[in-house]
Amino acid sequence: MTKQLYTGQVRTLGESMARSTTEANVFKIFMDEPVELGGQNGAPSPLDFILAAHAGCLNYMTFYIAKELGIPVSGTEITVRGSLDPAKFAGTDRSVRAGYQSLEAHIVIKSTANADLIAKLKSEVEARCPVSDNLANATPVNITMKVSE
Repeated sequence: MTKQLYTGQVRTLGESMARSTTEANVFKIFMDEPVELGGQNGAPSPLDFILAAHAGCLNYMTFYIAKELGIPVSGTEITVRGSLDPAKFAGTDRSVRAGYQSLEAHIVIKSTANADLIAKLKSEVEARCPVSDNLANATPVNITMKVSE
């Protein structure tokens, strides 16, 4: 029996350097950049969406794993902060990473569970969150580009 893999796909149309619309399943996601980066600040930036995706995945995994372990969780508040040196993006220093140099995620959960159960939950969430895994480990990326006719 072969494993069935999940395959995600989005389609993005660029309206300008800073503004784009992404179709994800039946949803539309709008992205923009701050005015100082050539945008109109009309929507979150792609970098904001990385943080949001991480927080959303941590939320899902916290509830999912808590249920699996029988740990009562009635709510979460998650803050994800990323630090980024814009030098490579700006073309002034190619020796630094273009992406976030570090991420910090803080999860506050509403629960009556004891500290040992919360530590087990945290350990499982850290180990099993797909977005955390993508951010913490190298994922092969293949980019192609062509001119439309």
